[in-house]
Amino acid sequence: MLKSSTKKIKQKFKDEWVLLSNFETNEFNEPISGVVIAHSKKRSEIYDRLGELKRRKRLCVLFTGKVPPENVAVMF
Repeated sequence: MLKSSTKKIKQKFKDEWVLLSNFETNEFNEPISGVVIAHSKKRSEIYDRLGELKRRKRLCVLFTGKVPPENVAVMF
C-alpha cells in the first residue's frame, strides 16, 4: 500500500471517513500523510473496521468533509 498526503486523500475520498495506518503528523498532531486501509461515506463502517484492526498500534480516523462551524451541534 502506498502512503499519500492527506491533501491527496481528501481530494480522492471527498466527504468520506478514512482509516489510516502508518500515518505521520505535524507539530499540532494533525495527520499529514498515511496509508488508506478503509474509506466510507458511513462513519459506522470505519469504526467497525477500526474494531477489527484494534491490534494495530497506530491507526487514525480522518473525515475529509467540511467540519461544521463553531457552536453547531452534530449528532452521529
